[in-house]
Amino acid sequence: MTTMRLQPLVAVLALVGLFAISVLVGYVGGQAFLTPSAPTPRPARSAPASPETITPAPAPSPPPDASSRSTPKPPDTTAPPEEPAAGPATPPGKPGRETGVLYRVQVGAYISRENAEARAAKLREEGFDAYVTQSGTLYKVQVGAFAIRENAERLAAQLKAAGYEVLIAP
Repeated sequence: MTTMRLQPLVAVLALVGLFAISVLVGYVGGQAFLTPSAPTPRPARSAPASPETITPAPAPSPPPDASSRSTPKPPDTTAPPEEPAAGPATPPGKPGRETGVLYRVQVGAYISRENAEARAAKLREEGFDAYVTQSGTLYKVQVGAFAIRENAERLAAQLKAAGYEVLIAP
């Protein structure tokens, strides 16, 4: 008789445990999505070498002199071509400004467009210039587009003070 009563209890406990695990996995996955990752440094690319830099043009030779009858030696073709000097490197503490990069403050990412539009409308009511962009299957709610990251960081601080979780997306 106790085995009959024990089976439903075990089934209920198993379902509650599975529910708790799924909530935990969803929370951790959401935090991983909302936490900005450090940008991966890209190696500097050298400019493609043009044919002029690889093979120098031969210098015009002076007219033959009667006093000198020696034959000129051909240029050494086994020596590697000189590489152009690299431009000045930016100091590690100060990242250089990349041209064409815009920093946007992201306030949320939603699967449904309706939820994203509702969040953008609420932000606009609070005085922020919010808009919705689509990236794959997600609708991202973003505010601003700045060429200078510090300006985006100032706006992010204002949004955090208003109670929003934000990240800065290039």
